[in-house]
Amino acid sequence: MNFASILFAGLALFVACEKNKDSETKNEGLRSFASAPVQTWAEVGDLSAEPTAIRKDLKDIFCVHVYKLPLKSDFNSELAVLCDNKKPNETFTLIDRYAGRIGSAPRSVKLELEHENDGFTRGTYVTVYRVPIAPKWVRSAQIPSYMVATSEFPYVKLEGEVLEDLTDSLGGDLQFGKWRLAYHSDVQTPAQTSFSNDRKTELNSYQVEGGNPDIGIGAEHLIDSGNPDFKYYNTTTITIGNEDGGSTLITIIRLSVRNNGFAELAEQVFSDIATSQATQVHHGLMSEKAAGRFPE
Repeated sequence: MNFASILFAGLALFVACEKNKDSETKNEGLRSFASAPVQTWAEVGDLSAEPTAIRKDLKDIFCVHVYKLPLKSDFNSELAVLCDNKKPNETFTLIDRYAGRIGSAPRSVKLELEHENDGFTRGTYVTVYRVPIAPKWVRSAQIPSYMVATSEFPYVKLEGEVLEDLTDSLGGDLQFGKWRLAYHSDVQTPAQTSFSNDRKTELNSYQVEGGNPDIGIGAEHLIDSGNPDFKYYNTTTITIGNEDGGSTLITIIRLSVRNNGFAELAEQVFSDIATSQATQVHHGLMSEKAAGRFPE
């Protein structure tokens, strides 16, 4: 029996939903998660029968204009998941189709992973889902609060907080949001030991093309220099309009983290946390919609 089989045998849990007490600034209605096997596109299988939803013109515009933005760190690797030579690639279409299969239950896909000789594991994961909310209203939601909401698995717990909302300090360019965030995670290993890691990040959000409310991007990068646990931690979340007027949200996470001697466990943590964070944002957006906070 391989490591993954042993790990999953001990990771049975249920997803428990409590009453949402304050969906405007918190995401308290969703906390506990079940671990799921790490999957690649091979495990996802054939998606050719799944219809696409994202407007083709917006994909084209995104891949041209996103490279003109004054992003605060190097996100070329993340953008290359979706664009080649400033044009949408096949993975962009694959992700679009996968959103239709996954429905309202996001689940991450591993794009790459490498266990390095210095004790770090680096990887790239993607999540995607659709919401019946126009992109211009998604950008007004409490997304940073949902990103740092507590997520608990049988073997790992992630907590976070919004340290600062710096949006009011912005000028008049395409950037519409800026926040500083902090995360803390505790991991229980199969050897009955535990370790934790911490990170502080900055999230900057932009309208991708001036005057176009149907494409946005949030770009998050590590800001605590000398962090012993992470070499880098980047996330990009693209909000892009669908043919039916709703939105597709694509999040690409690329990170390198110290694995503390448990390389395969680090791989599982990446996958599960990517899934839970996407689920928290999806749940928060739908809670705000149910509360009537987005105009129809």
